[in-house]
Amino acid sequence: MPRARILFIDAYDSFSNNITALLKDHLPVTVESIKIDDSRFVFNDDAFQNFLNKFDAVVAGPGPGHPADSKDVGLIGNLWLLPENHLLPTLGICLGFQSLGLAFGANVERLREPRHGLVTPVTHCNCDVFAGSGSVEATQYHSLHVRLDEHDLPSNDSDNLWAPRGQSGELLPLAWDLSDSRNGPILMGMRHHSKPFWGVQYHPESVCSTRGRQLIEEWWRGVCQWNACHTRKLPDSPVDSGRTSPETATDPGRTREQRKVCWSAVKLAEKPDSADILEMLRGTDGPTCEPILLESGVRNCKPVNPETGRFSIICLQDTKSIHVRWYASTRCLTVSTATTVLDSRSASITEVFSALEAVTDGYRAVDGPAGVPFWGGLVGFVSYEAGLETIDVHLASIDPARPDVWFVMAEHSVVIDHVDSLVYVQSIRDNDEPWLSSAVRRLQQPGLHRPGPSCGERIREAGVIAGPEKQAYCDKVERCQSHLRAGSSYELCLTDQTLVRSSIDAWPLYRRLREANPAPFGAFMSLSADGTCVSVIGSSPERFLSWSRDGKCQFRPIKGTVKKTPGMTRAKAEEILSSQKERAENLMIVDLIRHDLSGVQGIESVQVPKLMVIEEYETVYQLVSVIEGQLSNPARCMDALARSLPPGSMTGAPKKRSCELLQTIEGGRGRGLYSGVLGYFDVGGGADFSVVIRTAFKWDDGPWRVGAGGAITALSRPDDEWEEMLAKRESLLGVLSSFP
Repeated sequence: MPRARILFIDAYDSFSNNITALLKDHLPVTVESIKIDDSRFVFNDDAFQNFLNKFDAVVAGPGPGHPADSKDVGLIGNLWLLPENHLLPTLGICLGFQSLGLAFGANVERLREPRHGLVTPVTHCNCDVFAGSGSVEATQYHSLHVRLDEHDLPSNDSDNLWAPRGQSGELLPLAWDLSDSRNGPILMGMRHHSKPFWGVQYHPESVCSTRGRQLIEEWWRGVCQWNACHTRKLPDSPVDSGRTSPETATDPGRTREQRKVCWSAVKLAEKPDSADILEMLRGTDGPTCEPILLESGVRNCKPVNPETGRFSIICLQDTKSIHVRWYASTRCLTVSTATTVLDSRSASITEVFSALEAVTDGYRAVDGPAGVPFWGGLVGFVSYEAGLETIDVHLASIDPARPDVWFVMAEHSVVIDHVDSLVYVQSIRDNDEPWLSSAVRRLQQPGLHRPGPSCGERIREAGVIAGPEKQAYCDKVERCQSHLRAGSSYELCLTDQTLVRSSIDAWPLYRRLREANPAPFGAFMSLSADGTCVSVIGSSPERFLSWSRDGKCQFRPIKGTVKKTPGMTRAKAEEILSSQKERAENLMIVDLIRHDLSGVQGIESVQVPKLMVIEEYETVYQLVSVIEGQLSNPARCMDALARSLPPGSMTGAPKKRSCELLQTIEGGRGRGLYSGVLGYFDVGGGADFSVVIRTAFKWDDGPWRVGAGGAITALSRPDDEWEEMLAKRESLLGVLSSFP
């Protein structure tokens, strides 16, 4: 017997995949998704009605905007207008819920205070979709609410909670939030008294909502009962939607002889220091190419974060190294060495990721040291603007001469194990034993451990030449909040950049930075090709996405930061980071990332093994969560990266609408590397990328750019957001602009 079919109508929300995962995981159904503006049906009601006949039920999803705006609800509005003999059981969530209320005489109005990422208890009727639910905690993401009557429910009235309401008494309340003294009673659930329409204002799929599974199971029971008593004319066989299911999808693969990693493990007399080893190896692969360092910061000879900080990676590049570059403004993709262009063509961002995958596959290798995450591979960055391309957001003004994607193939590498104090020297070039032996001898020479070079007096020319002003920044915070109150976004990650002029070389600056602020994802990178050079020094605490060689994916978003000051103890930081505002910021990004990961083809169940735990770093305390998922086909891991950009912790939710708003609020200026991602694709099949924060970068001889900002919610205070932005850029400005 064929499985029942549910249609999900996606209103461009950043939690939609979490809803479809909830349906597929707990109901005996298949789920197909379409957008609210699907071009096949927007101007063809008959085609839409015929399409709906193929399904047993519909879920009308959440999204930004107002239900009275046809552009925001699109096809959802048509569901309530179907003829009686074609009615289809429907569950509206958030925006879908509001659209249902508006269609049957209710009013939809702004709340006095938006409720974004807040978790509150729900008072329910203990019947219908809430039958036997017991205590329910509900995660809310809304600025608007449904009012069934002109005066709605008095705050002290508990006797009339479940009476029919609306202009014709067609809507039956099923649940309320009675905990909000500022907004008063907020309707959380309802159904139509005679039609198969249900709705909930909150998000049952959120990681912090409870009884979400029971809600959709009870709804499905009602769907089956309705469909058993009401016959609709169905087609003889399902129509092919044009999509390939994960179960039937095949990977074409590639047949080739794989390389073998040539490697040696070295035990040094003293604890190995990443910076000293880099300096020892400088020049071994050509005098014009700086080594790249992806460093796990160490404090007192131990990683600052044991979970992410065991290994540091030094990548050596030379004139033979392949560079992959893509320019968002011109859409030009170039694959080249320092002297030869191998490929140059126009390419979409999707084709760019395919090219990166193809280059990595061409160097695929085996037999490297077990447990070492990097054997060689592509190392580089994807800018924020390149990430915008993946969600079809109009690009800010960007320089066409500067690549938005830039990776270099590292065939020689050195990996430092900070736990076992081992150094792995590796090559993926054929017949490369002479280089390996030479590098090992160099590392074993006496005098490896020596103080790094001083910045000397060359830093005297340093200083801030441009940066945000307090009043202007606070005004932007308030503009963000006006959009939040209008329902256009749940959270907006506002940023700004400070420009610093310094004549000091990048490497001495990085050595100073790593001492001042060791971090799990330190980075020193200098890339140069065709007369263009970019330098990066970073101390990012945040992993964006990693995946292992067997396809286990992990995100570690950070939202919530407290600066370490003389009076700031861990206990005080925990109290601040446990506030409703800080937890709401983190929760919204967790749910957004769950959505991104759930949308990857072949992903198995998405888990949250750590939710809002506090981690301590050199200068700050931060609120961190961990989201994980296993891919049934590790070859599809690249899809996880492509579908998750730009980082949700740097955008807000819903991601697409939030990025569009931020383009305007931030004056159309590109963020560049800041808010992008930086890391590697390993030739053994793994990858690890950090979010480019607490990082300075510069192009050619231009100024250093230091980005900083924070997540703006309805609970934010402009002065506090200004201080948080200053705290986040402080360590970098101290390194770049202080005098010896």
